[in-house]
Amino acid sequence: MYLKQQLNEALPELEWPRRVMYRDGAERLVLTGTQPGKVMAEGLELAGDGWTLENFTGAIHRGGVALWAWSPTRRMAQLDALCREFWGTSEAVVGIDELFKRVNAEDRSGMIEDWWASERDPQAYSFDFRIGEGPDARWISARGIGGDAGRVGEWVQAIFMDITERKRAEETERLLTAELAHRVSNMFTVAQALTSIVAREAKSAPLFAEDLSRRFGVLHEATALATRSQHGDHAHVAMGTLAERILAPYRDGANIDIDIEDAVAAPPGKVNDYAMIFHELATNSAKYGALSGGGMLQLQGRMEGGASRLIWKEGPAPSRAAKAEGTGFGSRLLKQTIERSLGGRFERTIDASGLRFEMVVPIA
Repeated sequence: MYLKQQLNEALPELEWPRRVMYRDGAERLVLTGTQPGKVMAEGLELAGDGWTLENFTGAIHRGGVALWAWSPTRRMAQLDALCREFWGTSEAVVGIDELFKRVNAEDRSGMIEDWWASERDPQAYSFDFRIGEGPDARWISARGIGGDAGRVGEWVQAIFMDITERKRAEETERLLTAELAHRVSNMFTVAQALTSIVAREAKSAPLFAEDLSRRFGVLHEATALATRSQHGDHAHVAMGTLAERILAPYRDGANIDIDIEDAVAAPPGKVNDYAMIFHELATNSAKYGALSGGGMLQLQGRMEGGASRLIWKEGPAPSRAAKAEGTGFGSRLLKQTIERSLGGRFERTIDASGLRFEMVVPIA
């Protein structure tokens, strides 16, 4: 009865299979529509007992849909097998307060409010929340009909749907959109910084244009190097080579020392990540630090115990440079790239002596 009601709500045009006695004396199961006697599909018959509750449950579970019910008075919930998997429990009946504890801390308050609203509000509802913490949390969508229409006796019945993949795809899309906007902004910043550097040294307009064009060309080469790796070039790229190409346009405006061991290299598929990190650090330096003019930048790279260690150090920024806050999207992008994509860690300190950025990434 419980499963039948859920299916009727989820598929209102489909009635429960019913047995029909034919003139030849055979008894068969047929699917009918909401109009009496109307067969949903020409010739569709389910012989014998093949179309069972177990079949329906299996079909629903394969679609990522779990069935559940809860009692507001008892503060207890009934969970089917897939629902128990969602919540990480082996108990078919569990207290709802125990379930609430498993909800992601950021979602818990709103989820509890929506949960209780589903008991009293006589309308269709849908609310999303995460079970668990961190990047492995599972996204769930709770759906049903509130009020008396959603009750059977004292039990409020509804479904849970696993929407983890959809939510992760949406998050990836948001991140890519934000990253694209950030990179476009960074390119304008780089263009402005390089123009300022070249303008200080240029002796004439033709020399200015020639020098600026050369620097942009080198920057394009570094970007192309990362792009080729991202789209099928499976060779490792020496970190020193990548850093040289990205920092080359700034060399005439700052004292840059790159000392990276040959063994320190970006593996296939990760070159773009390292290029983004160097670009971000260089852009920030062009805004606030050594690369804004006349400063000292040291970049060191070593292999230590199965991990690569990169240290980016800058001397004090020129007095005219603004102070970096280190809390914007660029900082979040660095954290996302180093910790999630590369599986590493980093530390950044800014004080009177300048900036020190250190990252350690294990070699897979």
